[in-house]
Amino acid sequence: MFLRKLRLLNFRNYKELSIEFPLNGAFLSGANGSGKTNLLEAIHMLCTARSQRAASKMEMITTDAECASLEGEFEEPGNAYFFSFDRAGNSLLKINDRKTGTFSEWFGSRPIVSFATGDTELAYGPPEARRRFLDILISLVDREYLAALIEYRKNLSLRNKLLRTSGDELLCAIYEENMAASGSVIVEKRVETVSALEKEGSRVYREIGGHNEEFSLTYEPGAKTDFSSKNAWKNVFFTMLSERRQCDREMGFSSCGPHRDEVRFFIDSKTAKSYASQGQCRSIALSLKLSAMSCLEAKGAKKIIILFDDAVSELDSERTARFFSLIENRGQVFITSPTGEAGVRGLSALDVAALTGSRIPQ
Repeated sequence: MFLRKLRLLNFRNYKELSIEFPLNGAFLSGANGSGKTNLLEAIHMLCTARSQRAASKMEMITTDAECASLEGEFEEPGNAYFFSFDRAGNSLLKINDRKTGTFSEWFGSRPIVSFATGDTELAYGPPEARRRFLDILISLVDREYLAALIEYRKNLSLRNKLLRTSGDELLCAIYEENMAASGSVIVEKRVETVSALEKEGSRVYREIGGHNEEFSLTYEPGAKTDFSSKNAWKNVFFTMLSERRQCDREMGFSSCGPHRDEVRFFIDSKTAKSYASQGQCRSIALSLKLSAMSCLEAKGAKKIIILFDDAVSELDSERTARFFSLIENRGQVFITSPTGEAGVRGLSALDVAALTGSRIPQ
């Protein structure tokens, strides 16, 4: 899957834009603030209906406009996706001019991985960043996971609302049962994915760093069980929700579940959040994203769209070159730089051309 054409209207600093891309991708150069990152954000939105910067839709509408729209044509003529949203909170999703009312139908057919300077938050930031990374990755290739995630969040919201209002015990139990059922699917698939990420991530980390540091990660759900079966975790979680109901009512929110689980990273058995240097955090983030690409490929994804927004600023030229060798020929690559090819350390102009196929100034 690769992006042929992109059209934007009132998106960020683009009042109107129409652009075509080569099969290999594009190198986007220009001064800071010219809109390079916004262009990558638009591509990510077309693939996932989500900003890779976790921005709200309101932030993405041009200041003096009431609505924004994005349209992309992928791979084959006629394979068009349209996404519009306005300040009133209304959204419209269309595939080949056919309106779709379900997010799950939109999400997942266009595999994408984004590399950016802010990715180091995965190593030392809040747990939400790591859960979001897992949720997007797994949802891209697993519709059962996406459906379970949507169902879980719906019942979580209903339970939280009930905790703060009437507190109906029977209705609360129904929401808890639904949360336990969908939550068991989420946890099972997260455990499986983290295991795959650790195996691949450890190898990639050593290759990028060029040394023998050991990188590892663990998934830590709040509901403790041996994961012998999905049903076992479901029962444990349902019991925990029931037991904590009164405490949660006093706090006004659900205190346990996949929405509060943690992923921890380690370098030589030391927690990365506490001990890793900035360079190590950057290597962790790059390793995770490269491992995510491998996970997508293992699930059948081909021609992944790769967004690269100045994500190696903390790496020396040797490590940068090693990193770029790991993404070559694996998809359609979009690279940004404020200074032209020379600004991508470790890459020559010929390397950039080989990765992206063209250079498009902004």
